[in-house]
Amino acid sequence: MSSRFIKKKKPRGLMLTSLLDMFTIILIFLIVSFEAEDQEFRLDPDVTLPESSARSIFKPAVNVTINPTQLLVEERPIATLDNGRFSDELYELNNIEALVDALTEEREGLDLGPGGEDEAIVMVQADKEMDYETLYLVMRSSSVAGFARYRLAIMKQ
Repeated sequence: MSSRFIKKKKPRGLMLTSLLDMFTIILIFLIVSFEAEDQEFRLDPDVTLPESSARSIFKPAVNVTINPTQLLVEERPIATLDNGRFSDELYELNNIEALVDALTEEREGLDLGPGGEDEAIVMVQADKEMDYETLYLVMRSSSVAGFARYRLAIMKQ
């Protein structure tokens, strides 16, 4: 004899509520962490970049271009070169004062956020035939201006 107070057990189904909560949390996380920022990057026509197959995130940076005839910061001429070389006195000083001044001015206009010093980045566009001494002089001057991090522009293979 069955009692009328005992309920019959129904077969258990799939609980979708917890699964939907999990997917909602993941979706919100992905939306918040996604950075869609347009980066303006113009390649100097006189520069032939080296090639690489490496992949990395493109972060905002101050563009410094070294072509065989001039040094530019954000497309503004800073110094002249003769066949890819600065004057001998700049190599002796180990510093390009005009570049330091231009980068210091650019750095003051940057919104560096909470990281501050770690987020000041210079994007260097240099011809693949540029000699190391010239490239080092530009990077050294950038460091004096407060840019401790560098990115070298390359062409994707």
